[in-house]
Amino acid sequence: MILSCHSFIFGVNMDLSALNKTLPKVANRKVHQASRIFRVESMDLTFSNGVQANYERIMGGRGAVMAVPYDGQHFYLTVEYAGGVMAYLLGLVKGKIDEGESKEHAVVRELEEEIGLGARKLTLLKHEMTVAPGMLDLRMYSYLCEDLYPCSCCGDEPEPIDIVKLTPNEVKELIFNENSVLTEGRTIAALTLALHKIGALS
Repeated sequence: MILSCHSFIFGVNMDLSALNKTLPKVANRKVHQASRIFRVESMDLTFSNGVQANYERIMGGRGAVMAVPYDGQHFYLTVEYAGGVMAYLLGLVKGKIDEGESKEHAVVRELEEEIGLGARKLTLLKHEMTVAPGMLDLRMYSYLCEDLYPCSCCGDEPEPIDIVKLTPNEVKELIFNENSVLTEGRTIAALTLALHKIGALS
């Protein structure tokens, strides 16, 4: 049975029933260890219209967390090397969820390891965000982290991570200026949600 999915927001009815389409049938799933880090799964799909296709996806483990540290006046962004684009980028504290670890514990641990801060108050900004979902099986959970305090522990970063403290207005400038140096999509999304949460998105 296909259910109708409707949502009401800003006075506009949104018909989201297309999200309830019948999923493709999956066959011949095979997982390959592509490298020390990545596992790739290949599968044959048969869509509801009868068309067949072979898909591959990178397996994402138990998911990841992203922290948006905010001390009441400034957000704490990071600058670290991004191997995918071979450049230093503005971003946020993030990392994978370890086995047996809660999302909340993971986000505080990553804060401590990467920028030497703990957080007593965590607010979930988005239950789940996907990243390149056409090929990557990764769920990311973003948290606004407040009531910060110094607390460092050893991490696995190859070099110290630089911290850039920005006011909400400066963050908005980086998000909405099409020529700004902030390009990382997850960071843009999490900061926008955080600005909304603290009532600064106006």
